[in-house]
Amino acid sequence: MAGSAASGGSFSGSTDVAARHLSVLRRFTLRARRVEGHSLASDRERILVWAKGTGTLTFEPASGKAVARWDLPDEEAFDSLAARCRPFLLNRDPVYHGKVMNALGFFLQSAPDDLQQQHQTLRAGWRLLDLADLGTLGYESRASSVTGPLGELVTDKKLAYAWLYGDLVHADEATEDRVHGHDIDARFQAGVLLITNVAVKAIMTLSFLKQVRSEGFVGLEEEVLTERVVARPQRDLTITKFATAPVGTPTAAIEALLDRSATRADGDSAEVT
Repeated sequence: MAGSAASGGSFSGSTDVAARHLSVLRRFTLRARRVEGHSLASDRERILVWAKGTGTLTFEPASGKAVARWDLPDEEAFDSLAARCRPFLLNRDPVYHGKVMNALGFFLQSAPDDLQQQHQTLRAGWRLLDLADLGTLGYESRASSVTGPLGELVTDKKLAYAWLYGDLVHADEATEDRVHGHDIDARFQAGVLLITNVAVKAIMTLSFLKQVRSEGFVGLEEEVLTERVVARPQRDLTITKFATAPVGTPTAAIEALLDRSATRADGDSAEVT
């Protein structure tokens, strides 16, 4: 069965399958826009520095010591970025990157080779961020006390997931002695490397989705791209009717008071006390 995805493209498959894939892309768009709108993602140059793991190495001739330094984001602020990014890494989540890539692939079956190649490049980049992938994001590390022997070699990705699930969202103390002696600073540094790469991939994928939408391959509604996705720090709510009653008054009684409130002809509601 064939159907039209939009004026500029087509897809093969049932309407139900198309609807499921489109639902995934809607959810992804809203979540990715929350990542894009985060304060730590607003400075593109800075987040790319973190995503590349860029640091500085200084050497002090007098002492003969070398110092490597990485300037990382504030952990409290970074926690919120990690929370916005985490669903992309959970394979049971509707916006898990594999599901998003599959949904995009469904609508790109008849797309030109260059779009399909961009899609595959994005998919490969996302896969590198999974813990199940045995590669590293950039480095491996061993830790020890000043006089003790070096511990086992640990990948940055394993350290990053130890921070994510042992320090941020859970309290997993059984992660191999906190990953063979690596302290909170080491785990956080790796977490920054992982999460900023997730944020960058989410923003890149969102940009690609907008591109294929503009070319007619995905019929994504405009509202999904314009709906406000970041909460305001102050909320103003216009009250049209209200009622007061002694503490302990049943909800049904208060509802009855509101229902009896007189409504003027012009549509304004009278106050009930």
